[in-house]
Amino acid sequence: MADEEKKKTKAQQITDAGQAELRRQRMRTLARTLIKKRDEAVVFRAGTGVERRWKEDETAFNGDLDDGNKVSMIDYATGEAPPRGGDGSPVRSKAKVNVIRGKCETAEGRFVEILFPAGERNWSLSETPVPDLVKAMSDERQVTNTATGEKMVDQEGAPVTAADIAAVKVDEAKERMEAMETEIQDQLIECDYAGECFKVIRDAVRTGTGVLKGPSVRKAVRRSYVKNEEGTWEMQTLEDHTPTSQHVDYQKIFPAPDCGEDIKRAPYIWEGGEILPRELRSLIGVEGYDSEQIEAVLNEPPQRTTVGESAYSNKLEIKKDDAEFGAAYEYWEYHGDVNKEELRLLGLDVEDVKGTNLTACVVFANERPIKTIISVVDTGDLIYDFFQWTQMKGSPWGIGVARQGIWWQRIIQAAWRTMLDNARDSSGGQVIVGPGVNPMDNRWELTGKKIWRYSSTDANADVRKVFDQVQLDNNQQDLQAIIDLAMKFLEVETSLPLLFQGEQPESVPDVLGIVEVMVDSSNIGLRSRVRQWDQYITKPHITRYYYWNMEYALDEDIKGDYNVMPIGSSVLLARDKQVRALLQLFNLREDEKAGDVYDWEKAYEELAKHLNADILKSDPDKRRDQKEKENAPQQAGDPRIMTAQIRSEGEMAKAQLNQQADMAELEFKAEEAEIQRMHELELARMEYDMKLMEYAEKHNLELSKVKATLAIEASKQNLMRELEDKKAKTAELTTPPVEPTGKAKEGQAYQA
Repeated sequence: MADEEKKKTKAQQITDAGQAELRRQRMRTLARTLIKKRDEAVVFRAGTGVERRWKEDETAFNGDLDDGNKVSMIDYATGEAPPRGGDGSPVRSKAKVNVIRGKCETAEGRFVEILFPAGERNWSLSETPVPDLVKAMSDERQVTNTATGEKMVDQEGAPVTAADIAAVKVDEAKERMEAMETEIQDQLIECDYAGECFKVIRDAVRTGTGVLKGPSVRKAVRRSYVKNEEGTWEMQTLEDHTPTSQHVDYQKIFPAPDCGEDIKRAPYIWEGGEILPRELRSLIGVEGYDSEQIEAVLNEPPQRTTVGESAYSNKLEIKKDDAEFGAAYEYWEYHGDVNKEELRLLGLDVEDVKGTNLTACVVFANERPIKTIISVVDTGDLIYDFFQWTQMKGSPWGIGVARQGIWWQRIIQAAWRTMLDNARDSSGGQVIVGPGVNPMDNRWELTGKKIWRYSSTDANADVRKVFDQVQLDNNQQDLQAIIDLAMKFLEVETSLPLLFQGEQPESVPDVLGIVEVMVDSSNIGLRSRVRQWDQYITKPHITRYYYWNMEYALDEDIKGDYNVMPIGSSVLLARDKQVRALLQLFNLREDEKAGDVYDWEKAYEELAKHLNADILKSDPDKRRDQKEKENAPQQAGDPRIMTAQIRSEGEMAKAQLNQQADMAELEFKAEEAEIQRMHELELARMEYDMKLMEYAEKHNLELSKVKATLAIEASKQNLMRELEDKKAKTAELTTPPVEPTGKAKEGQAYQA
């Protein structure tokens, strides 16, 4: 018996070893097949030129256009920059202008504000209508109990109709649907769905494409305190598998070459990354990972996969190099179809799955498969969603705001640099020096109070023939026109006017409501992109969450037949317009006829809801305030007196308005008169300057000398007037003559 047991054990060991070897062979075959697809995807993306475009877009966003300037501003500040023009090249301005960053940040902020308003979600669920249930909603026939054959009645004895039963079923379905909405919303909040979407929008605006991944399963650890049988509190640790969404760097995604502009048509997608040796070592023994393959990876050097030109042709090919031990390993995820039989041989339970192929995820490290799992969604859809800011036909990679404005930024920067160069060149005269002219200090530079020697034997020689100054023209206005035109083209190209950046152009008339009209018209481009977000992100992504909960959720009361309805383009985008309309409607609050048509309480509630402000009274507070109003003492009075009082108050208010209008008109006329006076004064000054210029030109004088002469003459006249005034005042203070004592002679006023 012992020998037979040993033979069976040995036979079993041989069988197990054979199966293990067969499994390793299948794994190697699967790895070679999938790695070949990876190499095709990597080479295809490199051949499209999109990677170079991404680099240019990021450079443009940072304002570092390729202009050959390798010196930073900090080098100039610290004095470490090399001397400019030292190699004989012309000295030119290296100033940088970054208008793309502001446009990108404006587009991100505006798009996020529309798509993700505070406190609300941009999606909802709707029930799939059941034809029989819809038909029964209008059936008023009394229902018969099939068990007893009696007519059904409610607790009060009223007959129960088919419409009543249908209404109950509809209410139950609605409650289940709302519970499903709450469950999905909780899962999205837990994984910070909105924050991950912000990153996707950021990538799409800057480089044209943003990638969102999910739902992927994450093991969540929760801790809570519960009472035990002894009545004391103790902490319990629970593990839960929850779906999660995450933003993925667009540079790490490699879709199948034949997917076109719709990523849903891609048969597979590869995601690359890196994993440290200690992180890889920590996966040994973890459920789902192949410890044998992980140990094999750790015993070999990390590989590096790059793309380069073939040595025998101009075609691109994969190149693989080894890195030093201790460096990070390449980490790859394959999402796509895998043969069902191969998955079975790898130890996965696929007996209940229909078809020969199914969607799976295979994780590689150093081209060794270390984990294989079946897709978490039964539909077989890939868990990657692409959002393109501007779509390109035949390519999954779009164009962003940076690419739309990159050429206009180059033009604006070139015009600005030229303007600075021209301002420098025209700020001072160009000095022309001929033979025989030398500086006294032997330094050939222009400074103030400098002496030059003209060594000429001709005493009557004209120094201006060998030493003169020429002033260059300043072309600031012409260059400014180029910049203004480029800015307008930038707005047209990106569909992002200055209004979105908080600036109102001078061309916009100051008319009530014109800004709102322009903002609405400028939102056309954003509206189309919101619809694209709904189509390519919201609907497929939330739908996969719905599928996941239908398959894995433990609460059966939330399950049902629902559809995902994106509401970004239909509700959220029109929020601002509705708020403005409500505010204008409140201007009719005092109109008695308007009170017969509008429910002002509902209008205020609607405004508070759109503003996301928690300012409405609760129902108990409303009932309390209403009760206080009813119990308040009413002051009775003669209706005729009250009418007269109201009429007098109205007349007084009208008189006050008329007085305010008259005062405003007087102030306006006074301002107009002051403006007219200042205008006439400015014209008089201009006429005075023109007379001076004519006089100077007529007498061949410099204008500054004429002004100096006139100033001297004016000072002389002022001095003469002051002397005359002083003399007159002195004469007034002189002691008047006094008649002497005695009697004057006949015919004389005073005594001789």
